[in-house]
Amino acid sequence: MSIERKHSDRRGLRAGMVFVLVLAGTALIGWGGLAAWQAVTQNNGSTASTLGVHHSNVATVTGGTPVACTDQTSPSACGAIFDATGIYPTWGPTQVGTVTITNTGSEASTFQLALKSATVSGDDSYWTAADNTLCADLTLTIKDAESTPHVLYSGPLSAMTNFAIADNGGNAVWNPGATDTFAFTLALGANANTDEDSVCTAAFTWGQNGA
Repeated sequence: MSIERKHSDRRGLRAGMVFVLVLAGTALIGWGGLAAWQAVTQNNGSTASTLGVHHSNVATVTGGTPVACTDQTSPSACGAIFDATGIYPTWGPTQVGTVTITNTGSEASTFQLALKSATVSGDDSYWTAADNTLCADLTLTIKDAESTPHVLYSGPLSAMTNFAIADNGGNAVWNPGATDTFAFTLALGANANTDEDSVCTAAFTWGQNGA
């Protein structure tokens, strides 16, 4: 009887140990202690960027020093295109200045030139407000710098409207780095009796749009 009891006790002890091990393993797996194999990858540095429209403007009064500006540094304070003095009836046509426009941005663009304003004021005490026709009497001619230059506008300075301009290769869409130079010429006709002692002050804008 004692021998059988010992064998039975051993079998019970082994069964109890197996039961305890199964419970312990189940607990460990449930708590993540014996989780399945894992692998992880990570993609870093993903970015999304935009293009930009920017240009430079270099104005040179004939006989003067080039004055450079950009749309970022001084868009409303670029240099004068011309500073013509001593004008008289039948004066000109005379090239009075140039502007070089360059697409400095990263996006292909279209460009436009427009007259923002043209006003007449007096040059001395002899001028009267009735003598306000100089901007209309001055003939403005604008040419590009293509291999065969094109006349982009020719007519009264004050009547100039906005128009599209091409680069010096004749392309309506300017790629980054594209450029062109525009020459401004003025002339005053013979019938300018109301233009004595007058000053015409003009402002021009250069517009850029992403293509």
